[in-house]
Amino acid sequence: MITKGVTQSTFSKEFVALPTPCNDVVYYPAKLADLATEESYTVFQTLSQKSGLAYLVATQPRIAKIVLAGSKDLINEVYQAIPWSTYEIADRDEQFDYKESPSLEDLEGYFLHLKEQ
Repeated sequence: MITKGVTQSTFSKEFVALPTPCNDVVYYPAKLADLATEESYTVFQTLSQKSGLAYLVATQPRIAKIVLAGSKDLINEVYQAIPWSTYEIADRDEQFDYKESPSLEDLEGYFLHLKEQ
């Protein structure tokens, strides 16, 4: 399922809380929001513990947008197929992977093409 619109997110210490369409909240590192303000555009996958739905999220300046929702396997397959470099944010106990788009145009073009399939 391709999702539409922008979801309001809020900051929570070192993480950003992002409400999901399934009435849950998922969290991602605030560093990704920082990268977006520096014109680095990222994509990551996350999972709702409440519904079990997985989400593919893209960050841009001042927004994080859920671009795709589905099963954990589907979202992981789509995420793994994205041809951009993968990076990792790690702290004591957690590891968070994300991909960085070469540009905003590449990010928008990739997901526009994905929606057309």
